[in-house]
This record gives sequence, structure tokens and C-alpha cells, in this order.
Amino acid sequence: MPAKPRHKLHPARKKFTRFASRAPFQFGLPNVSPTLGQSSDGSPIYFTRTTSLLRQQALATAPSVQIKSDAFHPRVLPRAAWSETDFAKSSVLFLIPDDALGDCVGMVLFFRAFAQKYPDAKIAVLNSASASDIFATVADIEIFQLFISSKQLARFDHVIDLSEMEGWDTITLMPVNPEESLCTAFAISPIALPARQPMAKPGMNIGILPMASSPLRTLPPALVRDIAQMLGNAGHQITLILNAYQGVMRAYKDSIAADKLENVTIIDGFRTIGELIGFMEKQDYVVLADSGPAHITKLFQTPGLGIYTSAAAKVLQGRHTNLRNWQSTYRGDFCAAPCGLAKLRATSDGQIGCMGSLKVPFEKLGNLPAASNKALAEKMVVSSTVPCVSHLQSDPDAIFQILDEDLKILATP
Repeated sequence: MPAKPRHKLHPARKKFTRFASRAPFQFGLPNVSPTLGQSSDGSPIYFTRTTSLLRQQALATAPSVQIKSDAFHPRVLPRAAWSETDFAKSSVLFLIPDDALGDCVGMVLFFRAFAQKYPDAKIAVLNSASASDIFATVADIEIFQLFISSKQLARFDHVIDLSEMEGWDTITLMPVNPEESLCTAFAISPIALPARQPMAKPGMNIGILPMASSPLRTLPPALVRDIAQMLGNAGHQITLILNAYQGVMRAYKDSIAADKLENVTIIDGFRTIGELIGFMEKQDYVVLADSGPAHITKLFQTPGLGIYTSAAAKVLQGRHTNLRNWQSTYRGDFCAAPCGLAKLRATSDGQIGCMGSLKVPFEKLGNLPAASNKALAEKMVVSSTVPCVSHLQSDPDAIFQILDEDLKILATP
């Protein structure tokens, strides 16, 4: 039997919806592998995050569903108890704070270390949502992508809310490294990593993934085109991966005009994150923006080049050296790279951008924009990139030199 916690449980930070259903139901997100879908189990009550798509889109209109409460907070093990608790032979449910790919990769690496220290513990995650395929790379993990039943919840010895990790409340301003932070919080040593060994050879499979969820981190199209052309001309098989889920993908693709480049195959996007993970595992080398795929390389230690702008490469890559890192060196009157911003912000009068693009100090920026603006987003990833992104094109030869050191392409006839 697992030892009883020495600290009193307290409510989780996030609110959950308690609901009942008179009819059986099943649910799964479209960009998650179908094998990770969920079904009801006859329990009297179920729980889902109040902000989840299940609550907002499905439950609200389902005639067989009765909402009991939108203010349920599971009782969780407090942050102070994480490093003091012996989880051996325990069943532990981790509440996932969000489904950002990079953050979830860091959590997966922590789970690997957790399982290494506690091989007889049973690990499960709740709220994994679109990142469920990432968590599926952990052996013997139980995944509740959107909801959990009262019967299932009662099985767990411990429930842990990972949003209590230091830095999570300011993560949109200053990114943190979840693997490092969680291993420290639980007093667990991270798993060992192999040395970085890119193997230059003819006809390599090289993936280029230039798009991030924010214009602050998406690579300039002209630079991407030049890199793809250089690698293609060297005889490698290049796959340019875009993101069909982002509204700016079409304009970005047209701007690169990669369909005219030799040895370059374009994929508009993958149907599921699982397909993206499978692609990343098979690549000999990758060139990436600061994005979820850059973090996915940590799972396989795929070698490559990560190009960073507003966020700090050293923070995001942490101890992982499989990627060579190139950091924008932009310096301006209102900011310098890396500034720490992960996403665009809005001023009080509705202007959207960053310190450098709007020419204002950080104090003039407010919260994240309340609504999306497709026209502005397209403009900022194609023709009016923010200063730290534009600055990447001021010295492309330095970036090409890194690629040559790894792949020996500049001397290719």
C-alpha cells in the first residue's frame, strides 16, 4: 500500500465540470489518434475541464447530459509535498495544464524519469487533449484526453495538478523548461541522453518545419526557401512541413513558392499529432522554428538546427544538445532578442504586436489579443515580420555555415 501523504490535500487550480449522462457516449479530438478516444463506463458522474472543447461544444447541446456543476475542484497533493512523497507502487493521476506541444514534451520526459525512479507506479494523465499522442509515447501510461469518470478517479492514490509548477502562471511571457522544473520539483534525476551525432551522408531525409503558432517564432519565408533550395541542391530529400490547422498556412506557402524547388516535397500538415511524431522519428536531420516539433526532437534526440527568435533557445532546449541552436541577435530601442514573449500582445487601444513591431515598451502591452485577426497574422508571417524574425535574414551565411558543419553541403558540386 502507498504511504499516506503527510500534507493535507487542497483544491486544484482549474475548475472542472461535473456532469451525468443518461445515454452512453464516446468522444475524441479529430487531431488525436482514434485509438486514444474515450467512452463512458456507466459511472454516475464524469468530470471534464470547464474550458475543454467537450464542455463548450458537446455537453452544452447534448439532450442526454445533465450539468451538475461548473465549479468542481479535485483535491490534489500540494506542491510542497511533491518531493517528499514516496510514489512507489502508487497510482498517480497528473492534471495537465495545457496541450501546447513543447510543454507536453517536457512533461513526457519528466514522466520517463518518474517511471525510472518509480518503476512500479501507475501513471495517468487527464486533460491531455490535442497532445494525447505525445503522452502515448510513454510506456504503460493511461490517457484521459478530455474526461474521467467518478469510478476511474476513485482508483488513484494521488492526484497532482502540474499547473502548480513554478512559472506556469507566467509561461506566455517567459517560457519555462517543464522537464527541468518538474524533475527539480519532484527531486528526480532526468533520464540519460545520448550524445549528439549527426551523420552526414548522401540522400538524407531532412525535414524543414518553419511554422510556429505565433508570428514571433515563425521563420521568414525567404530564409526558408533559401535553406530548402540549398539542401535540395545538395541532393538530399527535403520535406517541407507546414500546418494546415493555422489560418495563415496558405499565404505562407505561396510566399515560399517551394513547389518550384528541386528535391522538395511539401506537406500541408498531418491529420494527427501522432503522424507528426512518426515523421519526426524517421528524419535524419531537421531544421525548425521555435515550435512544438523542435521539442518533439527531444523524444528521439533527432539532430538538426533550431532557429530561435523571441524565446531563449537555452531555456527551451535545456540540457538537450541534439539541436544546434541559432538565436536571433536583434537589438532595438524597445527590445532585444530573446525578449521572452511567446505570443503577440495587445495594447490598450487594440494594436497587436510586440515591443519591437509596435515600438512601445513592454509596459504598454496588455494581455493576449481577445480575437484573432487573420489578415494581420498573414501580413506578419509573410511581408511584415517582427524585428527579431526579420533580423534572421541579416546574416544568412552564418546559418548556412552551421548547416555545412553538420551536413557538408557548401562543398557539394
